[in-house]
Amino acid sequence: MSTDSFQQRSSQQHPSIKSRYWRWLQYLGGALIVVLLLAERVGWMPLPMLERLEWQAYDLKVRGTLSGQKDPSLAIIDIDERSLFEVGQWPWSRATLAELIETLFNEYDAGLLGIDVVFAEPEASLWREHWKALTRDYPELRDVSPPADGDEQLASTLADYPVVLGYYFQASRQPSDPPSVGQLPLPATVEASSPLPFPTPERYTANLPMLQQSALGAGFFDNPRVDDDGVFRRVPMLQRWEGELYPNLPLAMLLAMLGQPTITPMIGEGAGVAQLEALDVGGFEIPVDARGAALVPWYGPRGHFDYISAMDVLEGRLEPGALAGKTLILGASAPGLMDLRSTPVGAVFPGPEINLSLLAGMLHQSFKAQPPWVLGFELVSLSVLGLIMVLLYPRLNAPLLLLLSGVLLATAVGGNLWAWYQGLALPIAGLLVLLVAQMLWHLAMNFLRETQQKRWVADRFGQYIPPELVEDMVDSGESFGLEGEERELTVLFSDVRGFTAFSESIPPAELTEVMNRLLTPLTGAIHQHNGTIDKYMGDAIMAFWGAPLHDEQHADHALEGAFAMLEALEDINREFTAEGKPALAMGVGLNTGPMSVGNMGSSFRMAYTVMGDNVNLGSRLEGLTKAYGVSVIVSDTTAEQAPGWCYRRLDKVRVKGRSTPLWILEPISRWDSLTGAQRDWHAAFEQAMDLYQAADFASAERAFKALSDQDDAPTRMYLERIEHFKNEPPPADWDGVWTHTEK
Repeated sequence: MSTDSFQQRSSQQHPSIKSRYWRWLQYLGGALIVVLLLAERVGWMPLPMLERLEWQAYDLKVRGTLSGQKDPSLAIIDIDERSLFEVGQWPWSRATLAELIETLFNEYDAGLLGIDVVFAEPEASLWREHWKALTRDYPELRDVSPPADGDEQLASTLADYPVVLGYYFQASRQPSDPPSVGQLPLPATVEASSPLPFPTPERYTANLPMLQQSALGAGFFDNPRVDDDGVFRRVPMLQRWEGELYPNLPLAMLLAMLGQPTITPMIGEGAGVAQLEALDVGGFEIPVDARGAALVPWYGPRGHFDYISAMDVLEGRLEPGALAGKTLILGASAPGLMDLRSTPVGAVFPGPEINLSLLAGMLHQSFKAQPPWVLGFELVSLSVLGLIMVLLYPRLNAPLLLLLSGVLLATAVGGNLWAWYQGLALPIAGLLVLLVAQMLWHLAMNFLRETQQKRWVADRFGQYIPPELVEDMVDSGESFGLEGEERELTVLFSDVRGFTAFSESIPPAELTEVMNRLLTPLTGAIHQHNGTIDKYMGDAIMAFWGAPLHDEQHADHALEGAFAMLEALEDINREFTAEGKPALAMGVGLNTGPMSVGNMGSSFRMAYTVMGDNVNLGSRLEGLTKAYGVSVIVSDTTAEQAPGWCYRRLDKVRVKGRSTPLWILEPISRWDSLTGAQRDWHAAFEQAMDLYQAADFASAERAFKALSDQDDAPTRMYLERIEHFKNEPPPADWDGVWTHTEK
């Protein structure tokens, strides 16, 4: 086979064959999306964008479900800008801080105080540096002694009241960093049978020994678990230093409130793996992740808790008992002092309020948990949902695909929110990316596949059928093979009468234009009724109905097309006669039956056409229209397939090349459009035909003569036949069949 022949056959290959390759490509792409997401989840191929999307989804859930619950027993003693203005710039003297603490407990009966400030240096050294600066600005102070050291006063005050100090660890140490400063508190008592995966810092900055030894306890307020986008979402509850575990400030305050109970780690086991799940602190359960960090329970935006100015406390401006029994945290909100953090509920959030939110979560048990099984649950969800989409999506069209994606998306989001309200912070980004990626991938592939199929259909059938039918063919989802197949179709043959004489009356140069003016509206009439043009044979047209697009009413539509062609010819004749040209007549033959349809021809030229005995019969019927003097003749099989039309029997004939006789009929009009006179005439003609077929020629002659339309060509023909049979009677076994020996 030549290369050109091979390329031609390849280009004519039906898209259903290529569609299999497209579908396998869809399966492969969909499976690859699932594999990539699973690899990301287990850490084989980290995708930072997916992690950031998970953070954003978490933040949206936090902001959208803030409870607004306010605990009146918790408050912040605020070193605000007004306090600095009235007391003086920071750092305040230790005596002033001692006075503040004494006032909180003696005057206002505070219950517990946590201090979100670290006192790492002796006040004397602080004042020494501060005093040097003052004497530079105010020379008159050079002869004045600096204030006395207040560390002992503050230590004495701390020893008298329940105060928990703060300090911070440093995750890594630079060569330029000094060694650890101050004294750590006593470590927490943790019941652990094996080492736990808590952070291990490299240095710390803690409080002066005399202050720490006088305080009830202390907790760190740094956070080595800030996410890579700089947002506070989780905080480690404990950090390890030299083999001992130390609590953060809120946990240290809870331990102080409960009398320093033992912390019991709760270990969960699954699939042979043991993992930290929570911490039990005197009956209070704190859900943590595998590295001992808890999600901060957010209650509202900044300012959710009560802020009380430190100056109002020092000046006694509060109502008596305003702080009775309350748990307080001393911290700063003044510009330049405020410990600012970025959180899901605000880009600028004070550190003391984060600590108070954590303490509130412990007291109210309102943490969101991420148990060890979350990763397994996510992997199973991605696998199951991904498998469903990979197997199902290639079989769906775009509307169904979008509908199913919407249902799955709503189910995933709804289930995730339901779990959130149950206290579970389940991941959602992986499922969302899976759903969106699968939907976009399969929509794109469907579009490309349909575009390819549409182009293929348009290339193969655009020359045969109207363009709008190409859209129907693509949308139908049917297989439109060019290979031969047998279908029941209706074929039409038309021929213009007297066109040879007509063409001789016009100049040869004008003949092409006249042919186009003639064939264009006739073709339009066929296309208008979903017909397929097979070929043009000079002034003759061959068309068929029922292929390539299946049409259950192909016979009915073919009749409509035939009458539309006759109407179009009337319009053409009006133009021709106005131009001085002779009018034209046309004969149309239709037959219905099984035919072979497909791309037929040779390796040099192919054509989508129909073949078979029923096609030949349609051509014979067109040839009989001139003999019977009518415009349209159909076979009895066509009439059976289109019962909505009124037909009159023209004859029972045996055509050339076919031994089996058949009835040929002339369609008159649709039954519902016949007038009463037309119905009476039709009944009279049919009665005359019955008499003729019964060989009762005398009665048949009277019946035909009694018809009102004596100019009717078939009527005149039968009167002539009857006259012939009167002179030469047919044989006794005559079956009423008239044999035609010409095409």
